[in-house]
Amino acid sequence: MDKEIIDNQVAIIPKNITLAQRDLYLKQIALAIQDKRQLIINKKKDIDKKVKVNEYLEGVKKDYEKYYNHALKEKQQQYDAMMLLKQYNNDMMKNEKLLDSELRIAKYEQKDIMNEINKIKNELDEMIK
Repeated sequence: MDKEIIDNQVAIIPKNITLAQRDLYLKQIALAIQDKRQLIINKKKDIDKKVKVNEYLEGVKKDYEKYYNHALKEKQQQYDAMMLLKQYNNDMMKNEKLLDSELRIAKYEQKDIMNEINKIKNELDEMIK
């Protein structure tokens, strides 16, 4: 097994895993990242409320706001990129002479793009509220 150090944590990644196992592992990592991001956003909101009572929390609040603004900007960039990809895919389906199989693939990709756009939009909405 390979060991990889990430942010002072050791990640053990087996060498001989299937593609499906690797995808599952990566999905678990993505979920863990999302959970941590959500935790930080929730703490930022909590500190926003508490800073009104305790002036010493102002520095901590600024740190969370900085991270929050960065995460929000990053999420908005993801949304914008997916919208651009959606438009490109739409243009390609309209303007290119595609075979039936290519058109089916393009429509399938469009469905995936829309699912990802909806997911990102929901995450953005969750961050903003």
